Amino acid sequence: MVDPERRLERGLALFHEGRFHEAHEEFECAWRAAPRCERFFLQALVHCAAAHHHASRGNLAGAMAQASRAARKLAGYLPEHGGVDTRRLTEDVEAWIRAWQRGLAPGQATIGVKR
Repeated sequence: MVDPERRLERGLALFHEGRFHEAHEEFECAWRAAPRCERFFLQALVHCAAAHHHASRGNLAGAMAQASRAARKLAGYLPEHGGVDTRRLTEDVEAWIRAWQRGLAPGQATIGVKR
């Protein structure tokens, strides 16, 4: 059986290491096993990881589309959810989008954890 909380923690660690594809996989496993009320939150994290994976491959349009999806889904989980500072993450996602719109790298990608 998949433990969504453990997958979430592993996904966050991978994301912070810049291993976005692997983080995406962990978040997706957590999403599949999570209760319905947690799914948009976990999908938002899937989108964050996918956005950075796309950006790392030069697909800035794909990165911005994924980041926009993440921001929309995070809106229902503000200001904090599952130990994640979702308000800060939403601000970061918006900053990523602005950087990508200018053709820039947004800097270190993190997801603020409040544990």
